[in-house]
Amino acid sequence: MQTSNQSIRRASTALLCTLALTSLTACNSDSDAAKSKSAGGSTPSKAVATPAAKSNGIDKLSAKEIYDTGMKTNAEAGSFHEKMARAGSKSDLRLSATECVGNVEISGKGSFEIIRKGSDIWAKPDSTFADGMNSALGEKSFSTEKWTHGTVGNPLMAKLASWCHQEQLTAPDTLDAASKATKGAVTTVDGQQAVSVVLTGKGESVTWYVAATGKPYFIKQDSTRADMQDLTDDGFGQSVGAKVPTGTVVEAPKG
Repeated sequence: MQTSNQSIRRASTALLCTLALTSLTACNSDSDAAKSKSAGGSTPSKAVATPAAKSNGIDKLSAKEIYDTGMKTNAEAGSFHEKMARAGSKSDLRLSATECVGNVEISGKGSFEIIRKGSDIWAKPDSTFADGMNSALGEKSFSTEKWTHGTVGNPLMAKLASWCHQEQLTAPDTLDAASKATKGAVTTVDGQQAVSVVLTGKGESVTWYVAATGKPYFIKQDSTRADMQDLTDDGFGQSVGAKVPTGTVVEAPKG
């Protein structure tokens, strides 16, 4: 069924507004698993105390410097794995400045797999997401059995890929100089020593954590605010591994 560019554009715009694709403010996390060894044999060995990891000095900086350093360090890693959760949506993605692979789920609207490699974008939905997209577009462009392809120049596909928030790597965020954020004490977050930066207001708060040992990665964001997500990042510098999908591929409608 053919649809005019104008009607596709209207449908795409309405659909994307309905999906309420979220924006990202800050985050990133690296929790390197600690390795432990135990001696074997019939004679028990004495426990050897493991030296505490050396501080990287990030806790000596101001709240803004901690935040900015964490975001910059994440960008310099070149890639990372990020999990996001907020009311009504969640995602599990591996991303770099040019690649993104993972899954996005929107409550009541279904989920989709996303792959971005360079300027090419592919999406494969579950049945709920496919039905919603096809109903809004007026044509069957999305199928659980096929990948829908487009480029960054396609508004619909570019919007789906915006869940990857690759701007974290190309233009890392900085804390506003006028921010009322404060520095917290060094604490343990998912087994990682980290220093917190806390912003509170109107009974709500957002807390960002930056690793206090090793490289000062931005490792976690906890928020009670409705307009911000909870995030964890790890796997810094690891390959994203985006590949052109196999199977049937259809082109996304151009609007």
